[in-house]
Amino acid sequence: MAVIRIDDELYKKIIKFIKKEENRFDFPSVKSFVDKIIYEKTKKLEKSSKTKQEL
Repeated sequence: MAVIRIDDELYKKIIKFIKKEENRFDFPSVKSFVDKIIYEKTKKLEKSSKTKQEL
């Protein structure tokens, strides 16, 4: 497990986002939010990279 530092303003935005009624079950904590968002972004980047390599 790694420790990361998050900008204070970004942290406040994350907290505000995950406290919304429609998001609170998908993202019960800041850690779960960061894990899921980074995972999805990484998949997107890998897919984009594969597409570029095929061209």
